[in-house]
Amino acid sequence: MNNGPGRARVTYLFLRYVIRHFVDDNCTRTAAALSYTTLLSLVPLLAVVFSILAFFPLFASLVDEIQGYIFNNFVPASNQQLQLHFQQFVETAASSGGIGLLFLMLTALMLMNAINVALNDIWQAKPKRNIFSALLIYGVVLLLGSILFAASILLTSYVVSLPLIADGGETVTGMKNFLLVIAPIAVTGVALLLFYVVVPNCEVSWGAGMVAAVVAALLFELAKKGFAWYVLAFPTYTVIYGALAVIPVFLVWIYVSWLVVLLGAEIARCLTTFGQDNYNAGML
Repeated sequence: MNNGPGRARVTYLFLRYVIRHFVDDNCTRTAAALSYTTLLSLVPLLAVVFSILAFFPLFASLVDEIQGYIFNNFVPASNQQLQLHFQQFVETAASSGGIGLLFLMLTALMLMNAINVALNDIWQAKPKRNIFSALLIYGVVLLLGSILFAASILLTSYVVSLPLIADGGETVTGMKNFLLVIAPIAVTGVALLLFYVVVPNCEVSWGAGMVAAVVAALLFELAKKGFAWYVLAFPTYTVIYGALAVIPVFLVWIYVSWLVVLLGAEIARCLTTFGQDNYNAGML
């Protein structure tokens, strides 16, 4: 009989525990710093990713499709103007030559290092790697992440284009739409799982990382829908900034995205420490 109230109390204590750590770790300020770094590093990062994919004939023809997939599924209310600007920036950056591409890669690695520092601060873990080994690991993650991301999009496109699915009835069409909806959530979840488990310089259980990744991926999808609704329903930025409104809107979305990612990291950490901390405090 007391099982229900007991679970409700534990859930309440856990949520309060997560929020307290989220505030104590200054995640809102960290998200702002990461947003600034992301804004500087996003174009170089995409240029490096597309340059990596260009080396593989299987993925070279998918660059435009991958770019469209990113804007359609990970940027709320994205418009053609924003996508066109990014495409021009990325093409200019990618054609900058060998030395230019090297500097682009270093800029992209700066973003990955900033993410590493933020996650280690949440876990209160001290860096164990020197700068060279860290850059090597970041480079490998960037290479494998680019390939896995492109492969997931290729697999999704292949499944959707199968004759049985493409020409199916109403039931099959529903399955197709479900696949198209679940694919970006799955990609986000896998990426966050790797972030939460592999990046911190401490041992993070796959179970805690998976729970945190699933929650964060769902919150990211809800945030994307909610943010898109807000931008369309309350076009304040468009009224104030006019044609330049896409810039502050995109920057705010990057900030919201980092808040979700850091909240997931806090959930992963709290799943690990909640029981012991509350037991020592006499609350469990």
